[in-house]
Amino acid sequence: MAKLRVGLIGIGGMGGCHFFNYDQVQNAEIVAVCDVREDVAREKIGDRKINIYTDYNKMIKKEELDMIDICTPSFLHADMAIKLLKKGYHVLCEKPMTLNAKDAKAVVNAAKNSDKNFMVAHVVRFMAPYMYLRNVIESCELGRLIRLEMKRISAIPQWSWEDWMRDEKLSGGVVTDLSIHDFDFVQSILGMPDELKAYRYQMTNNNDTVVTSMVYDGDILVTCEGTWYNTGIPFDASFTAVFQNGYVELNKGKLVKNGKEVSLKQEATKEKDLGINVGNDNGYLAEIQYFVDCIQKGKKPILVTPESSANSVALADLIKKKATVLKQKRNVK
Repeated sequence: MAKLRVGLIGIGGMGGCHFFNYDQVQNAEIVAVCDVREDVAREKIGDRKINIYTDYNKMIKKEELDMIDICTPSFLHADMAIKLLKKGYHVLCEKPMTLNAKDAKAVVNAAKNSDKNFMVAHVVRFMAPYMYLRNVIESCELGRLIRLEMKRISAIPQWSWEDWMRDEKLSGGVVTDLSIHDFDFVQSILGMPDELKAYRYQMTNNNDTVVTSMVYDGDILVTCEGTWYNTGIPFDASFTAVFQNGYVELNKGKLVKNGKEVSLKQEATKEKDLGINVGNDNGYLAEIQYFVDCIQKGKKPILVTPESSANSVALADLIKKKATVLKQKRNVK
């Protein structure tokens, strides 16, 4: 079976993460990379025989590509995804799908009207601890889910090109860029919530915290916290899920069920430093490999559908709309 010829658009923080993981992807290879910063692209590519472009329109005109991997700043996702689908490419797009629900619907329609595959790279759905939790929830192994608390904290991202991530108009802010990882995971299992409340604590110096409370079926309480702190705090993602007959917890990278550590096989990317404030989890490799396999088998991705990704964008919109804003009263030196 011939390898898929892949064009990568954006080789910055997350694009670099995708790029290095393709070394381990079967039946696909990156043959062209596009980035507005040619020097950055050349530095990351090194001596690999990969063509470099600064305009993706030139790339798709000159290259014979089967698949495009979009890892550009979030505000560019919608237009690129729609255009590339219309031109007949399979498209893998970094999260979020778009910055608002209206644009998400447009992407869904483009995907429906294309015979090619489209998937948003919601990496948490492919990370081993979260896949384990999904199985416990759906199998009712420990009974019915009662309470789920998810947290995702990080230092303010300062590594993005021209600091686009700290501009909410370009990134969607802490809700659409960071917290969406967790409430997308919840939404992919439980659907849209019956009740939702949110609190946003906009502190000084670009600190930003959003805590969302969601109720499902009248008795399942889920909270998701996403925070950017203006300090050098390391990235951390955790969860605690309480069931009728036990619990599952992820804390500091350690997964525990009913007091006993759960051993999960996780083969990290060969690159020790992904260049961004996240850990080396094989979810990135898994999501790319899954999408490639779907293309090779002629099947549509079902683990992440366009409609499900659009629902998460709509949920982000709702959280921002309903959030009660709290402001820091004063600074203490």
